[in-house]
Amino acid sequence: MALDGDDWTQNIPPYGDEFEQPAPRLSVVPASGPVAGADLPEPQPTMDFPRVSISDIYSAPSPEPAFIWAGRIPRGHVTLLGAHGGVGKSMLSLQLAVAVCLGADFLGANTEPGRVLFFSGEDGGSVLRHRLGFIAHHFGASPERLAKSLTILDATDEPALYREVSAFGIKTGEGTPGFSRLAEIIAEVRPSLIIVDNASDVFEASENDRAAVRGFMRSLRQLFPDEGAPPAMLLLAHIQKQAVGNRGAESYSGSTAWHNSARSRLALTADRDDPARLTLSHDKLNLGPRTAEALRLVRSHTGLLMVDEGAHDAEGAPKEPPEDSLLKILADFVERGERVASESSAHTNAWKLCRPEPGFPKRAFPVAGPLFATLRQMERDGLIEKENYRDTYRKDRTAWTLTTKGWGRIGKSAPSASSASSYEENAESARKPEGAPSASSYDAGGVGDIARTDENAQEGADTLNPTLAETTTPTDEGAPGTDDEGENYEDL
Repeated sequence: MALDGDDWTQNIPPYGDEFEQPAPRLSVVPASGPVAGADLPEPQPTMDFPRVSISDIYSAPSPEPAFIWAGRIPRGHVTLLGAHGGVGKSMLSLQLAVAVCLGADFLGANTEPGRVLFFSGEDGGSVLRHRLGFIAHHFGASPERLAKSLTILDATDEPALYREVSAFGIKTGEGTPGFSRLAEIIAEVRPSLIIVDNASDVFEASENDRAAVRGFMRSLRQLFPDEGAPPAMLLLAHIQKQAVGNRGAESYSGSTAWHNSARSRLALTADRDDPARLTLSHDKLNLGPRTAEALRLVRSHTGLLMVDEGAHDAEGAPKEPPEDSLLKILADFVERGERVASESSAHTNAWKLCRPEPGFPKRAFPVAGPLFATLRQMERDGLIEKENYRDTYRKDRTAWTLTTKGWGRIGKSAPSASSASSYEENAESARKPEGAPSASSYDAGGVGDIARTDENAQEGADTLNPTLAETTTPTDEGAPGTDDEGENYEDL
């Protein structure tokens, strides 16, 4: 207790003598920073979208869409080609590749010349080389010329370009090492057209997964180089089973994202009644009106797809007499140095070889019997005749050839002597069958010879023209009116 009279405040030390007062907190601004009161910069977005210029659409209009194949395959976009397995989409795309390399018309439409990169995840190199031989011969192109502008990649061992991965229960899609390598090759080759065969090989995810399909289709566009004119890409894909011969079904398989993500879509479907004949339709084009008409195609004996010139009009009526159509087809074989056996039991008979050819009057000859009957009548009329030759084994064989009257009926002249000699491959000079009666003396049997049972007849048919026998399309094997065992065709 303080004593009276004592000032207790004297024992309290003065404020600040022993304790330092805290300094006031001040905001320190760097010398280079904004001065007091200035606005701070707004935060920048982590991503943005390009703004499309509108004010100059008249003064500086955008160019029209460019097409690598007129009206069907646009540059800078992915075009989907859907077809059932075995129909011929790989052959069709390889034919297109050669046409673009040469700058040649393809199926009646022009192409823009340029380099082509063909990425094959379905067929190996040997298969592609075999097909390419027929295609190059058809276009009259040398292999050396094609090698300068066509690059083919055999990716059958590791075809995947996009695959689905799962982490912690979350599924995502990503490009594969093959995708990165393909991007490098594209940057090196700088192609005008990229063909990817086939979606089922390069896409390792569910075709019904909309997000995965859209991610894959976007990734394909990332393969296009940033500089220069963008290339076109053709992606081959399978179609629904019910679409075979049925134009009402969708011409692609899986999610609708395949259709929605492609800016252009083609469909190749076989005729239900005649698998050797097909229709190439243009089912979608987002870049403008679809001006390309559907193409009627026919598969030749070498497997090539060509425009079916059409022996019938839209109503099914013949445009010309069926005999004239047959004369033109036989003339093409003669001019190519190929033989059509006169024996109906031979593997290289008229039904097997002529039926797949463009312009064959299929409605006039739905089966083999009427065809052989017409050939007999044409022989009696003096339009065609049998020509003897010797095959590789020096066996006597016979093949159809046109008479002078037949050549004149189709407006052509008979091949010259030099041309005729080239036609006689591995044979002695051509000669008319000894003792052959005149055209008017042929009876109903005509050129029958169907009952021929010579044990060498079938063997001769195989060796008559080995190339043709090997390249006859599989669809011909089960054609109506044919029998590989040499049965009588006229009974059908």
